[in-house]
Amino acid sequence: MAKTSWKIGELASQCGITVRTLRHYHQIGLLVPSEFTEAGHRLYTKADASKLQQILSLKQLGFSLEEIYNFIVNPNYDPMLVVQTQLELINEQIKLKEKLRKELEQLQILMSLNQNISADQLLKIMELIRMNESNYLTPELVEKMRASLNSLTEEKKLKLKKMLPLVDETQKQALQKMIIK
Repeated sequence: MAKTSWKIGELASQCGITVRTLRHYHQIGLLVPSEFTEAGHRLYTKADASKLQQILSLKQLGFSLEEIYNFIVNPNYDPMLVVQTQLELINEQIKLKEKLRKELEQLQILMSLNQNISADQLLKIMELIRMNESNYLTPELVEKMRASLNSLTEEKKLKLKKMLPLVDETQKQALQKMIIK
């Protein structure tokens, strides 16, 4: 039978975060457990675990805890858009890592054969390393995201636009570029 609730230590362990993090989320009102034991210990439900997944996803996308809170309490918040964005970002990261691997394999072959390595090859590898270090969005990914956003219903587009004032100016501009042509 599937588990329906978790103690704070169990949930933290299974999610790869600390008990201290979950306590902090509770303290700031970001993730308040739905249940408590008779002794007052926190019990997290499946709904709480789902909310935690959204929090961790938004955090991975670079949002602050305050911004995440503002997203989650917004009645127009759509968790599906977060999952779609995260999937696109991960797929792009995989492509970048594969590109880097290919370049490094070529470099390894050249080095093993004592071949001359051009400055352009080294610069290309350094650029790929830099791109792999951050949540880099290529123009292609931005276009894919724009295309998927254009395929959304007008109602979902309006929900996204209503969420924009809740993020800081830099993130607002980046999101607007993706949402608004």
